[in-house]
Amino acid sequence: MKLTVATWNVNSIRARIKNIETFLKKNEIDVLCMQETKVEDALFPKDIFKDMNYNVAFFGQKRFNGVATIAKLPFKKIETNIVGNEKNQKRTILTKIDNITIINSYFPNGQSPDSENFQYKLDFIKGFREYLDDNFDTNKDNLIIVGDFNVAKDEIDVYDTEAMEGKIGFHKDERKALQYLYEWGFIDAFRMFKKDKAFSWWDYRALSFRRNIGLRIDYIWISKALKDKCVKCYIDRDERKKEKPSDHAPVVATFEL
Repeated sequence: MKLTVATWNVNSIRARIKNIETFLKKNEIDVLCMQETKVEDALFPKDIFKDMNYNVAFFGQKRFNGVATIAKLPFKKIETNIVGNEKNQKRTILTKIDNITIINSYFPNGQSPDSENFQYKLDFIKGFREYLDDNFDTNKDNLIIVGDFNVAKDEIDVYDTEAMEGKIGFHKDERKALQYLYEWGFIDAFRMFKKDKAFSWWDYRALSFRRNIGLRIDYIWISKALKDKCVKCYIDRDERKKEKPSDHAPVVATFEL
């Protein structure tokens, strides 16, 4: 069975719904994990996805945060707020599809290194690792974590390391925290296929996309049990070129199961 999984920070699902529909049809996506949906559950546009034969799971709030996962296969399990210290911020949703668990996450931004929000970000990442340690085994479990992690993990993931050093998204403390999460036993699916610089986010300002001033902060990480089953992973930059785009591009991975 082939399974194509995508992650995309859509930066408001209602503002981007036409782009999302087109993306789903063009790419034959089996599972789409979205972040920053920015809509409370009562107003989530679930019928649009159900009409496209997707099952829908969502966990949102008005104007901020929010995650949603849609899938052509039925969900065997849905859990939210799995990290446990989300402080009423809707940031995580876990779904189980067949024998694969997918955790869709929107990590805190952190705001500034001297703020309480930055410590919250570090605690969130630490809590994520603790949750994985308690519930999964990288060698046995088919686990995928995806989302906007709001951290460029390595130097190759930023447009200019000197310009970004010490700033949110590339601060040494958040990179250390993300590395700790990664060392649980993940494989970066994108880096299995592409070794040079590539970005998934570009600021709306200063012609950043046109100048390719970006960061790679959107990831598909897989457990070791899935390594040999991942056959493709790429960033769909074309979505960032469209009219009224999200500031993020989707990341897409295909698995042969």
